[in-house]
Amino acid sequence: MWTHRSCIVLDSKSNIDGRNARIVGIEHDPIMFVGDQELRNEFVMAPVKTGYGDAEGRVTDRHLRFYRRRADHVGAITPEPLALDASLRELPTQLRIDADDKVDGLSRLADTIHEGGAKAIAHLNHPGRMANPKIDGNVHLSASETPCDRTGVTPERMDRGDVDGAIDLFADGARRATEAGFDVVELQFGHGYLVSQFLSPAVNERDDQYGGSLENRARFGFEVLEAVQGATDLPVVVRLTADDKVDGGIDFEDARTVAGWLEDRGADALHVTVGTLCSRPPQFFQHMFAEKGEPWEYAAELRADVDVPVMAVGRINDHEDVREIQDESMADLIAVGRPLVADPDFVGKYLGLVDGPVRPCMACSDGCLGGVKSGDGLGCVINPDVGQGDELQVDPADDPGHYAVVGAGPAGLSAAQALAERKHEVTLYERNELGGAFRYAPLPPGKDPLRKGIDYFVSLLRDAENVDIRREEATADDLEAYDGAVVATGSEPVVPPIDGLEGVEYSGAELLEPANRPSGDRVMVIGGGYVGLEAADALAEAGNEVIVVELLPDLGGDMLSLEKGPILSRLEARETVELHRETDLEKIDGDRAWARKNGEDLAWAGIDHYLLATGVRSYDPFADVADDLDVPLHPVGDAVEPGKAEHAIASGFETARSL
Repeated sequence: MWTHRSCIVLDSKSNIDGRNARIVGIEHDPIMFVGDQELRNEFVMAPVKTGYGDAEGRVTDRHLRFYRRRADHVGAITPEPLALDASLRELPTQLRIDADDKVDGLSRLADTIHEGGAKAIAHLNHPGRMANPKIDGNVHLSASETPCDRTGVTPERMDRGDVDGAIDLFADGARRATEAGFDVVELQFGHGYLVSQFLSPAVNERDDQYGGSLENRARFGFEVLEAVQGATDLPVVVRLTADDKVDGGIDFEDARTVAGWLEDRGADALHVTVGTLCSRPPQFFQHMFAEKGEPWEYAAELRADVDVPVMAVGRINDHEDVREIQDESMADLIAVGRPLVADPDFVGKYLGLVDGPVRPCMACSDGCLGGVKSGDGLGCVINPDVGQGDELQVDPADDPGHYAVVGAGPAGLSAAQALAERKHEVTLYERNELGGAFRYAPLPPGKDPLRKGIDYFVSLLRDAENVDIRREEATADDLEAYDGAVVATGSEPVVPPIDGLEGVEYSGAELLEPANRPSGDRVMVIGGGYVGLEAADALAEAGNEVIVVELLPDLGGDMLSLEKGPILSRLEARETVELHRETDLEKIDGDRAWARKNGEDLAWAGIDHYLLATGVRSYDPFADVADDLDVPLHPVGDAVEPGKAEHAIASGFETARSL
């Protein structure tokens, strides 16, 4: 159990010089050792892809700002995975450690991390078959020619030369990390990347010295470790998958055995993960759909087996999670990644070094993964300054005024909170529940963590002395009393020209409210985009028959694939759900509906409810009178252009920061 004493107690198995030391009791300063490197505490920032590099994979000022902001309180920072070769990238702009000319930039990065008092860990990774197939020039190598489920790529089976070449890449990367001033090297042996592909019997079909028995399948990883140890004197952490969640893949008993072998071969710490990107993206990303706490349980079991420090990771995004891991002695080191994206002071606030509530990571991946995939770089739904200034700096206004904010959806809540921080008086108008349309976001299965975002803003505003929340609709006359008004009135449904639709009583997302949600009924969901699929999933789980009708050939629209895949799988597996792509709904008459699909007529009867999910358009009730008002109006969020919550929150924040 973690305690607080005035000294550090090392167990009897620790080496005298501190190498491989683990803490048994802590009291004021919970110092940790990884090998001979002393960390000021047990918190390590896990590697999170940023997409902030240039086309050559070099360190940019954006990297330096991002990591410097997060280095003040953690024990160590692991920047994003460092590509070992230009042909092995996961992102076009991924940081690379593939040539000596990268050392200067990486040295600046390590120095920046050191300025904050944290150690710098170089994470070296060979993706194997998981190299991004959309990047020209990438190669796809693996233990065997086993395709990746997610990308469909069939890799080349590595021959002796390929194996030796990959080992050399790891060794060269470790040498450059040492020259750049990093303090620790971390080797990726998990998450379905190359070493894990050799370890997994579901991927590795070889019959030579690298296939068959567990010892043979582990051989490649051991040779990588030995080569890295020969190339650097830095401590080496190994990131190991405890369970890849694949039938016939890596199970915990195999991982437990490999962990012991790694300790015997001199690994200085173990970083325990679950999942694989090819087959289990929610577990890989520790998305809200993944079971919270499972990786910590595996870490706890491994910790009982080995004498080197063990690191836990995975959705440790609440201070209660940290306390649970410490109180139950589940790990020596605690890795947090996305929580430090959402709130750079997550650890500082836990340690009592920074005041204020935690800006919560909702485990949604929309901003952090979506921004990287779009090419904009790492962002965050709830923290609009990620990758920008990384300060969330809101200075007091020179001449504070009194502002109205109309609408308490994501944009309005964000604007009201930032205006209050600027020391303006704020009157927030909302005729419905606080949260706007975003209050429906946590209602589909597995999405409850999204409630944290609403609760965060609402609690701040309710506690603020300079904020008056009025549960009423604002009029144009009301706005004349203020120095300015932020219009955050959101959007309204687009009603398609379907014969009879205007004459029926249809429901939008309100049908997902637990008090309104039917059971045992027949529901037609008109529109199979993001909202339509999530609504269908929730309604089907509640015991309804569901018919989804989508005009386009693709269901889910621009949903993240790690969300779209699980939802579609669940819906397709239900006998009570019909999914109709490329279907033109032509007419509705009471409980009956007609459509055309691939030139054929379709008809349904006995429909109890219609849920409209065909998109939205901006709603600004003051647009026509804005020129007649003496008060400046500042539309934000969906009132300007419909978008996701991330863009609404950023819009409200940026506008408020300028007032």
